[in-house]
Order: sequence, then structure tokens, then C-alpha cells
Amino acid sequence: MTEEIYTKDSLLELAHFAVNYATSKGVQAAEAFFHSNRRLQILAEGQSIANERDVFEIGFGIRVIKEESEGFSYTNKIDKKDLEICAEDAIGIASVAPKKEGLRFPFASDYPTIEGLYSPQISAIETEEMVTKMKEILAPIKEAKSNVNANLSNIAIEEDWYGIVNSLGVEAFRKSNEHSGVFFAAARDGDKIGSFIIHDFYTRNPSSIDLAKFGEEVVELAERNLNTIVLDSIDSDIAIFKKGAIFFPLGIVISSAVGAHNVQQNRSMWKDKLADTVAVDTFNFIDDPHNLERGGGVKTFDDEGNATQKNTIIQNGILENFLFDELRASRVNAVSTGNSSRGFGGLKFTNPPSNIMPNAPTILPGDMSEKEMIEDTKMGIIFDRFSGSFRTENGMFSGVIKGAQLVKDGEIAQPLTNITIGGNVFEVLMNIVGLGKETDLINGFVTAPPIKVKGVNISTQK
Repeated sequence: MTEEIYTKDSLLELAHFAVNYATSKGVQAAEAFFHSNRRLQILAEGQSIANERDVFEIGFGIRVIKEESEGFSYTNKIDKKDLEICAEDAIGIASVAPKKEGLRFPFASDYPTIEGLYSPQISAIETEEMVTKMKEILAPIKEAKSNVNANLSNIAIEEDWYGIVNSLGVEAFRKSNEHSGVFFAAARDGDKIGSFIIHDFYTRNPSSIDLAKFGEEVVELAERNLNTIVLDSIDSDIAIFKKGAIFFPLGIVISSAVGAHNVQQNRSMWKDKLADTVAVDTFNFIDDPHNLERGGGVKTFDDEGNATQKNTIIQNGILENFLFDELRASRVNAVSTGNSSRGFGGLKFTNPPSNIMPNAPTILPGDMSEKEMIEDTKMGIIFDRFSGSFRTENGMFSGVIKGAQLVKDGEIAQPLTNITIGGNVFEVLMNIVGLGKETDLINGFVTAPPIKVKGVNISTQK
């Protein structure tokens, strides 16, 4: 799928040229980062294929250190003259930027090998096959008893090339690809209109996805939302978080709290909690970037060229480690954990590394099946998605829940609507009463089981 005019060697050669040019201008250190992305996407609206998109983008970001100041610039013009201009711009910015304590680039290191990160099977998929795949998904949607319609839905294959070279000996390159899909759908039956559901998949093994079954699941979830009721009240503080409800807010708040940039700037509730209990003793949270099942965060090096590694962050409820990039590690005499990020999603060459996130955040499974969680609940809710506000700094969240079902006397009793939930993520972690045996890859990023908690505020809106 990659544009044939570029090769690994030609891009690395340009990166070395940019670094050498910048260092010839007297900077202390220089770095050239490139990212190319090819995305073939088939979109669906209603019950039909709406459009096809095939987009290729590529660019370089150049970063320099000059007299303890940082400069960064980027370009999507890939030739030596434009890289020279880009390097000059980065040097000019560094010349007027404030000094930054602890600024440094990494030295060369050995990178792990991850088999299966790039799939020739995915790379060989072209438009005609993608159209056939979309038709397989749409077939059960068209045959549904109710009128199920997709909105802003798509399936895609995506290929990424990443490379980084710096003046301290770093030279790293990787390519990866993936097959994914996300469907937003709602059902209608006469005057009854259900709320939208979200259903997705992510894989590096296309043969592992039963597309017709995926379409049937879209129908099942959408039709379930046709029969929702509004309760007068609900007398319970028990909730079972699933899928998207774990991603937002739990996964994002936890991931933010363990980044050293937030810890050092007093934006983390856990800044003084290292080696303390922050969750129940059955809760374990790791960064697992070498496990191919962990989705889009599987990688061999981070966004400033450090090798990635498996990091144990919370073990048996105890906060074991924070995550570092080079800058924040230098300030506390530590080493980078390989978690530097140039932003979540999108084209990474447009940003310098400035964030710290788990590459492949993973909540390890517990010992309860989802069925057992439900059977052990006298009154509560189970839900798929949270739509509201949350604060990464203090963990507070409140909003409406989607895909909610009432759990009563150990059984799922009725789909619900107009249910709100509120609480604090850091308190939720201390009030977990069940962790599921099975895990899901959520949004292609967070791996987690269902989580049953007590002590949340649940209310109804008539």
C-alpha cells in the first residue's frame, strides 16, 4: 500500500541529511522524524456504501537543541532543499525559545523485534476487496426486521512507516499495518427510534474477523436500544463498566496519572503515591507494547527513538512505576521508559514529542465471568459507553451512559435510557468488587476486562 517512490533507505537517507545539515549549523543535537500514512477507507451511510477514500500523506519533523533551548519545525515536502529550510526554521525557533531544564535526546539502543507487526495479507487488500467486505457487514443490516441504519461508519486498512535519526547515533525504522472498522448505528421500528450504538473491530489478521457476524452484532445492539425504558428512580450504586465506558473515563484518567510530565507539574493525583496502594489488590495495570494482541500501541520504539519495554505500573493495587520520556527522566536522574508520544493518532511528524502515555495500556483480567458479575448483583446497571465530562487531574466524571441495562436479582432485566452516572476514577479503583476473566481491545488501544464497582452515583432523568 505504500507509495512506491519512497523506500526505507531513501527516507532514512533524507533523515540523516537533515540531521547532518542541522548539526553543521552549530546546534548541540538534532533529530529528524518521519511518518507516512496510507489509509484506504470504505464508508457506509444508511444501509449502503457511501464513498471510498484512498489517502497517502508523508512528512518530516526536525527538532534541535541549541544552548539548552528546543526548536521544532515540520514539512510535508520531501526533498533536500525543503529539509534544509525546515532545519533552518527549527534552529531559528531554538534561538529565541526559553531554556528548558534537562533537555536531551536519547542515545542509540537495541530495538526489539515484533513478529506480525506488518501483515503482507493486509498490504495486499485493495479497493475491490474492501467493497466486498463492506457488503458482508451490510447484508445482515439490510435484512434486519427493524430499520437499522449506519451513520458515519467505515472499514479501513491503514499502513504506517515511522523513522527517526538523531545526531547521537539513533537510527530506527518500523512499518505496521492494521484492519479496522467502526459502526455507528441506530434502529427504528415504526415510531420507536433507538439511540446510536458503537461497534468496532481492530486486527492485524483479517481472517480472524467474521464480517457477517460483526454485522449481526451491529443489528443486535441497535435493536436492543429500541426497547429501552426510563426508570422513575434507581436505588443502587453498583455499576459494571464495559468497553467504551472503560476507555472513557477510566483508561484515559489512569494513563494520564502515571505520566511523569503530569506528575512533575502537579497535575496527577498520584504524584506522591509511588509504592502506595491506589487500587484494590486484584487490580493490575501494565504497558504491554510487544504483545501483538494489544492493538495500535504495539511498537518497537517510542516517538523520540527509545526502545519500548513492558512496564508494570500498578501491581496488586500498588503503584509501582511512573512512565518517562527523556526530558522528565533527566530531571529526576532516571531513564526513559520508552513512552514519549507526539500525540494520540493523526500524523505524528507535525508535533514534537511532548506527551507521555502508555503505549499499550492493559488492565489484566480477574477471576469472574461477566455472567458471574451479573448473578452477584441484586440491583445495578451494566453499560457500554460514557458520554460526558471528566478531569484527568482529579478523576472527577459525570455524564450520560449509553447501552445501559438494568441488572435486577442477578439477571439483566431491561435496557435503559436517560441514566446518568458520576464519581471519581481514583475512588472507583478503590471500590472495585469484580474484574472479568475476558478482555476486550477497546478503540484499538486499551485492553481491559469488564469492571464491577460500587460507590458511584447513578440517577435517572425522566
